Amino acid sequence: MSKKEEIKHKYSYKSTIKKKYNLTDYQIDQAIEKGLIKDYRYVPNPHYSSKKSLIINSQELLQHLEEIRKLEKYSEGEKKKRKEYNKRSRKVSQISFYCPLCDAKIRPLKDSYTRDAVLNDTMDYENAKKVVIVTHFRHKHTNYDIIRKDRREFINYLEQKYKEQKIEIYKLQYFLEYEDKLKELLKNEKTEEAIELAKKYGLLPPNFSKEEYDRIALKIKKMYGLS
Repeated sequence: MSKKEEIKHKYSYKSTIKKKYNLTDYQIDQAIEKGLIKDYRYVPNPHYSSKKSLIINSQELLQHLEEIRKLEKYSEGEKKKRKEYNKRSRKVSQISFYCPLCDAKIRPLKDSYTRDAVLNDTMDYENAKKVVIVTHFRHKHTNYDIIRKDRREFINYLEQKYKEQKIEIYKLQYFLEYEDKLKELLKNEKTEEAIELAKKYGLLPPNFSKEEYDRIALKIKKMYGLS
């Protein structure tokens, strides 16, 4: 057996050991510090050439496995971070919902102002969840994004919208000079559509209106200086 094969047979990567024996980084670090693991070394990382990987003698680890499992799983700093993470996660869960059309639980996007407002305790869960529902339905279950992101689709939308007024395409090109204003009107229309669709699936109160949504959305905008 070559030296390389011997090392591969005798040692295991820390990541493998953690997964196989349900150990944490901190437990392994403590085991090394306390001398429970003495036969270890650092080798080039097979995935990142600039980093090193820790490999450990598997037999030595097994000899002290029960002792290592009794060691603290996390450092005080890690415990504090996990506690804060769990606290934030519970808050986000309060404004998440199951979407029957996606057949999945929908959580607010990480860069969402609504999510941020809830995490900072500046908005109640009930109203924040309504915004999350409407936003999701507008972007995922109406053609809002298709229209607003594609100029041709936007022109087609305007042609259909103003068809009864017999506005020709060259006049619509003139209208596109007011694109931002028209897209705001598009957003309003698709928001109403999203609200009605969400109510159809029982995700919003039957009397919930576009006006109520606008009041909540405006409050969020004012919090972040967006209006």
